[in-house]
Amino acid sequence: MIKSEHFYLVFQPIVRVSDQDTFVVEEFEVLLRSIKTRKFPADTFHEILENESKYNKYICWFKSELKQKIQEYPSTKFSVNLDIDQFQFHSTFQFLKYFCQYHDQLIIEITEHTPKNNPELLFALDGILKNIKLCDYKIAIDDYTEGINTFSLYKNHRRYYDRVKITFLGYKSILHILGLVLYVSCMRLFFSKRIEIVVERIDSLRKLKIAKNLSVCLQQGFYFTTDNNIRLSGKGDHHYKPNP
Repeated sequence: MIKSEHFYLVFQPIVRVSDQDTFVVEEFEVLLRSIKTRKFPADTFHEILENESKYNKYICWFKSELKQKIQEYPSTKFSVNLDIDQFQFHSTFQFLKYFCQYHDQLIIEITEHTPKNNPELLFALDGILKNIKLCDYKIAIDDYTEGINTFSLYKNHRRYYDRVKITFLGYKSILHILGLVLYVSCMRLFFSKRIEIVVERIDSLRKLKIAKNLSVCLQQGFYFTTDNNIRLSGKGDHHYKPNP
């Protein structure tokens, strides 16, 4: 396996809340972390995106790590984040083509970050999403309403998206989530288009209940990792009862 002196991966569960007392792990989001800070290495990652040689080494390491987990947990799904800036490199498309064989286990999340190195990539987004779909991946729009991932952008490319992820930050978020739920319901009713919603930043039982009352069963956040001690395992292996 290729080793990294700077990074490691963590796997944050995305759960399905069956009622207000139990939930089951559906999949895991793959998150990049710095060995030094134990946080997302934003500055270092931006430096990597400015140098193709460094990026190719990084994506080779990431590919090796992800492949190991996919093979180790063949019944588990993983969500992988990709910045639009990553599509300036051919190795990103090679990465996607390689994992086509595991497309049933992977969901590609397009992040909210504005492409800094090649801003014109934003105008090529339709072609990028089309290429991802050619590999039969499901695609999620990450952090909806933040950064570039506005309603306008989503509407323009909605035919490619299978999932919308939205962050629960405060009371204003409740209105955004409610609006999204209504929109998704209309899309299903009038166009037979099924779209999943995942609410992120669930860090308390109160937030879990609010999201559930808004008809959002797929949830993600520190509440499901810290309080309930969930570890990487196969989908649906365990049911959990939240701590009060």
